[in-house]
Amino acid sequence: METITAYIDGQYGTTGLQIQERLAAHPNVEVISIPEAQKKDPDLRREFLNKADVVFLCLPDDASRQAVALVDNPDTVIIDASSAFRVDPNWVYGVPELPGLRAKIKQSNRIANPGCYPSGMTTLIAPLVQADLIPKDYAMTVQAITGFSGGGNAMIADYRSKDGSEAAKASARLKNLDLNHKHLPEMQQISGLTHAPVFVPTVANVEQGMLVSIALHEHAIKGTAESIHQTLALTYADEPFVKLFALNDDSQLDQGFLEATACNGTNRIELFVFSSQDRVFLTARLDNLGKGASGAAVQNMNCRFGLDETIGLTL
Repeated sequence: METITAYIDGQYGTTGLQIQERLAAHPNVEVISIPEAQKKDPDLRREFLNKADVVFLCLPDDASRQAVALVDNPDTVIIDASSAFRVDPNWVYGVPELPGLRAKIKQSNRIANPGCYPSGMTTLIAPLVQADLIPKDYAMTVQAITGFSGGGNAMIADYRSKDGSEAAKASARLKNLDLNHKHLPEMQQISGLTHAPVFVPTVANVEQGMLVSIALHEHAIKGTAESIHQTLALTYADEPFVKLFALNDDSQLDQGFLEATACNGTNRIELFVFSSQDRVFLTARLDNLGKGASGAAVQNMNCRFGLDETIGLTL
């Protein structure tokens, strides 16, 4: 296969840097970059956006929209890491493991990389809604805990501060208590729910790592813990990056605790189903910067160009 040329717009942000790191070890990719002295040249930026085989946009939402408007080459594949296009019908949502999406990704030049929280939530919930084990109108609450790197450079600097900032002293803090987290639209649409879930994440004083969890009551759904686990097992049986543990498996617990950081540095997402009586608790564990961001972007590129999806990534 010919070498794929890749351009990263926003290469110095958290996600951009980690995409660069993964592509540096990718045998099929050559990363092209604007020279430092010319990085503010708008004409040169437009040129790079149009001459690369694949463009990774690691920008705020409005800046991503502006960058997409500069691309007039119909052959340029764009993988956007912002939330600007995740529910846009003209873009394909970038989780190849979800039923039906891999085939669409392979045919699309517009791929919306998923959010880190929705990566865990939709992987757990979308197959269960599709199988009618969870009603589409289920009143869902999603809880999550994440490392502070998901907040970008400003939050990272705040937590790493040596000047006694509140973030640096904090153990864990609730975020988005206005209940209007920007990931809600994709959580609802990709999962197939008729209502957005209640979602208030917790930011912990660790750099990376994520647990995304959903509690279910069997009397309010159509499935049982066993049927839920079986459906997830069938859905992800052949997926190299998805590891489903046995029902009520406690092998990953340390004195009863499930650690959030065990998947750090990988593109793996681990799924757990715990149950007791009529209660079911689902958890996804992933690296918010890996499968939740840069790793997913590289996997989507591999998928789109017909490569083994594991190339350049750690299982």
